[in-house]
Amino acid sequence: MAEKPNKTSNELFRGALILSAAAIIVKVLSAAYRIPYQNIAGDIGFYIYQQVYPFYGVALTLSTLGFPVVISKLIAERETSNNDFAVKDILVSSFLVLSSIGIIMFAVLFLGADWIAGLMEDPKLSSLLKIIAFSYLIMPVSSVLRGYFQGINDMFPTASSQVAEQFIRVLTILVLSTLFVHLGYSHYVVGKGAVFGSIAGGITGLALLLFFIILKEEWQLFLRMDIKPVNFVKISKALVFQGLAFCITGLILILFQFVDSLHLYSLLRETGMGEDEAKGWKGVYDRGQPLLQLGTVAANSFALALVPVISSFLQKREEHELLNKIKLALRVSASLGLAAAVGLAVMMGPVNQMLFTDAKGTVTLAIFSLSILFSSLIMTTAAVIQSLGYSVVPVIITIVGVFSKWMLNLVLVPSYKIAGAASATVLAFMVMSILFYAVLRVHIKKPLMEGKYIFIIVKSAIYMAMAVLLFNALFHMMFPGEDRLLAAIQSLIGVAIGAAVFIGSAIRAGLFEEEELSLIPLVSKLRRFIKKNRGKTI
Repeated sequence: MAEKPNKTSNELFRGALILSAAAIIVKVLSAAYRIPYQNIAGDIGFYIYQQVYPFYGVALTLSTLGFPVVISKLIAERETSNNDFAVKDILVSSFLVLSSIGIIMFAVLFLGADWIAGLMEDPKLSSLLKIIAFSYLIMPVSSVLRGYFQGINDMFPTASSQVAEQFIRVLTILVLSTLFVHLGYSHYVVGKGAVFGSIAGGITGLALLLFFIILKEEWQLFLRMDIKPVNFVKISKALVFQGLAFCITGLILILFQFVDSLHLYSLLRETGMGEDEAKGWKGVYDRGQPLLQLGTVAANSFALALVPVISSFLQKREEHELLNKIKLALRVSASLGLAAAVGLAVMMGPVNQMLFTDAKGTVTLAIFSLSILFSSLIMTTAAVIQSLGYSVVPVIITIVGVFSKWMLNLVLVPSYKIAGAASATVLAFMVMSILFYAVLRVHIKKPLMEGKYIFIIVKSAIYMAMAVLLFNALFHMMFPGEDRLLAAIQSLIGVAIGAAVFIGSAIRAGLFEEEELSLIPLVSKLRRFIKKNRGKTI
């Protein structure tokens, strides 16, 4: 009997590791495919896809982060809580509630597609919105099945369905867009092929979940529909309110894209741009989205790996260790976020040309890349706050951030066009990161970022920027001209130099202790470097 807690702990850790690995794969796939898609469809084609993507992004977040987490929590805690919910009660109630939500959202998007497209001032987007609406019919069943498997600590079905969904989605998008462009179809037909990929991916993920249900012979749980009204009300309230709280951090980037989708194109038109010109520049601006997502993957992954550790120390009431791990999470996010933001900003010219065929909007994308720092801090502080049990705060701060983004767009875009929109994103993210940090500081009541560590991070970023700028100058002297192959070579070498300088400077200056590095995935090998260089400074 003494071994049971350890076994359970190991199973939980294994399950969390499987889901984390799947989440990283999904995030990389979700960001990386947009680069070849832009190369295939062009800036106007990219604009079309990005205009409607947020509507799919909401459905995806609800079916992977929001509702499954709450369902799994209800199932896992049913034996320790005061509620007498049976698994069947939770599943049936969840299915009924989510089906109602899914049908309503489908109807609003499908029937209101013309109105929404009119709001975006691009009526041709209506048919794409109607296709995306079907993703909300897939969402209820996928959410319930994922929540069930996570609740019984069987993470493989959830993880494999998420990866399969994204893989088929990305494959379908790239194959159909390539085919339609080759056949000479319009940008909007190419866009239809791309959004159809989202439906194909969703169906694939759902089919895989149903396969696991049949394989494990657990389909009988869904046959009986009787449930106590009192239980139904309790489960429904938990599902709706907690579901929103759990998925809000995953929706932050999507909600900011929503703001840009709804009025950036119309604001650009008001500056005197023609239709195609405004669409093209909106597509150039949208190049920043995959860069932002890819730039935050490492910081988010490292920070999220520490969240279960934080929860563990919170349950054990080990306040000293809890504070140390929160500090470590913030240090990891701040260092990786600043390194990615500054490094990408100084390398944006060649990176832009390497990834997106030309250097249009380089200044705008350099500004946009600074949001990587603040979004990394937001994801980490929000996750820690939720781990501490404060679920309403992220919702309020997110509302403030989205409102700030909307208002800043109205102020900055008329004068600075897409550079104004990028600046609005950075400033709104900065406001949110300050608010999240302030809330965390109030609850912890102790300093969370020591001055010496801030100095090390900033100093390392300056060294990195200087090294990369020097390399860029030497490279242009040796290889003048604008060529995509040369841009790729310059980008890859520049990124390697920047990463080496930042990591070398930060580690040798003592940003992380040896035991702290052992908690950060993939960097334990740096312990040897520390032993050789501890005490040295750059």
